[in-house]
Amino acid sequence: MKIYYEACFFRNARKLVAGVLFVLLPVFLFAVPLRSEPTAWWRDATFYQIFVRSFADASSGQLSGDGIGDLQGLIEHLDYLNDGDPKTTTDLGVNALWLLPIHPSPSYHGYDVTDYFGVNPQYGDVVLMRRFVAEAHKRGMRVVLDLVLNHASSRHPVFIRAKKDPADEAARDQFRFAPLPVELAGPWDQRAWHPSGREFFYGVFSEEMPDWNFREPAVTEHHRRVADFWLKDMGIDGFRLDAVRYFFERGDELQDCSETKDWLRDFNKYCHSLKPDCFLVGECYADTKIIAAYAKADALDSFFEFGFSRAIFETLRFEQPGILTKELVRLHDAYRGQQDWSSFLANHDQDRTLTQLGGDRSLARLAAQLLFVLPGISFIYYGEEIGMRGGKPDPEIRTPMQWTGVAPAAGFAHGSTPPWHALNPDFPTINVERESTDTASLLSLYRRLIRLRATTPALRHGIEIPVTVSSDRVFASLRQTGSDWVLVLANLGTQPVKNMTVAAPKSPIAAHDVLEEKLQAVAVRQPTVGPDGRLEPWSPLAELAPRTVYVLHTKR
Repeated sequence: MKIYYEACFFRNARKLVAGVLFVLLPVFLFAVPLRSEPTAWWRDATFYQIFVRSFADASSGQLSGDGIGDLQGLIEHLDYLNDGDPKTTTDLGVNALWLLPIHPSPSYHGYDVTDYFGVNPQYGDVVLMRRFVAEAHKRGMRVVLDLVLNHASSRHPVFIRAKKDPADEAARDQFRFAPLPVELAGPWDQRAWHPSGREFFYGVFSEEMPDWNFREPAVTEHHRRVADFWLKDMGIDGFRLDAVRYFFERGDELQDCSETKDWLRDFNKYCHSLKPDCFLVGECYADTKIIAAYAKADALDSFFEFGFSRAIFETLRFEQPGILTKELVRLHDAYRGQQDWSSFLANHDQDRTLTQLGGDRSLARLAAQLLFVLPGISFIYYGEEIGMRGGKPDPEIRTPMQWTGVAPAAGFAHGSTPPWHALNPDFPTINVERESTDTASLLSLYRRLIRLRATTPALRHGIEIPVTVSSDRVFASLRQTGSDWVLVLANLGTQPVKNMTVAAPKSPIAAHDVLEEKLQAVAVRQPTVGPDGRLEPWSPLAELAPRTVYVLHTKR
């Protein structure tokens, strides 16, 4: 069995168009990822994360009646997410969807793939997937697919061949086998080498998920063919790459190797050569310093910022705005002033927001407001917008969507077959149908927040301008992009704050600006601005209500 120690180089690079002047070559080579373009669509997007199995079972057809969510059920509910009409306000208003794995897999979650070019038959098929993509695009929503490149399923045909026949070098070279590993432990002291007869194979997550050997060129070729199929043939708009820290190992270095960053950067460029406006976001479960190192290496377009999520929850628990302020400064320094990190409150691997906050819905409302008025690319996990609960183990975080309060399936499935997993017991009161008509509901708040962010450029792209506030319970953020500015004020405490003042040595706010509060619709006092542009101590609002966010903006 041959072993590759050198980094993998791509042998099938695309030829540049004949006649391009030599001096222009660097422009094309480095422009491919487009990650720094302010017009990149993902920087203006709000993503909605969907576990297809738990979103909606089809109401009719071959996929209906089995209690398992599928692509047909998802199509039937697309208007809930975005109906394609910008004039309506009854849809959620998201403009990008992230689907958790939809490939054939022996597990319920799908993170052990047996066929990267297929669709789980419980969800549909390739034809239905094409229809889903078309229907999403028709409504102005992009589609990003979860892609598990680090490992395959132990039932993947190539791994079965590799395990069965030691003489099949073509198959065995795509995984990692050893007669007796020196160290059985993986990067977090888990069992990573698993027995197979008289030898072992490497699987960083489990023996059901053998790691691909990224030093073998055939693995890169396979992964590129997968990208080509989904981006070009299927028409999706990008990928969320799972577990990117573990692609390469070098001796005892089992995560975050330089070869991993190099491979991701080349894969990112390759994907953008297939579809220039595609988006690649990575899961690098680590602290900001490690994540930012991937971003600085231009490994992908964005990475999920787990520290930012933790900072929001800690800020809420301790009512300390300084926690969030320091986190934003740290992110600004780590990402060199860019704001391309991906932000979220909860996802499929973490306890849901309301569960983390002990069931306190006022804190859940405050968390949602902070998510959408702060920098980053916003992601929502399905059901968060209505306040679904769920804590570990993982299946309890991925329960069926609560569409109605009607038993036995809360609108998730039809007929007598129960859902694949038991519903949360609070579905009679926590559901889309009930919250849709309640203007004070969490769902109505999410709808307003998503539209507010979409119509306020400074919320999405604004550069932070230092400000001071007179209350130690109020978070403040003044941001500007071009002629657009926004001032965010958040009372984190449980008591009102009256006549709080804000000041700044340099400010885009002018004395003649006509101001409005865009989220709570309360009266705003005119600012006091010095001749040098200094914002003098200014009390814009008579009172800040408890656990409430205010967004001040120039009236257009």
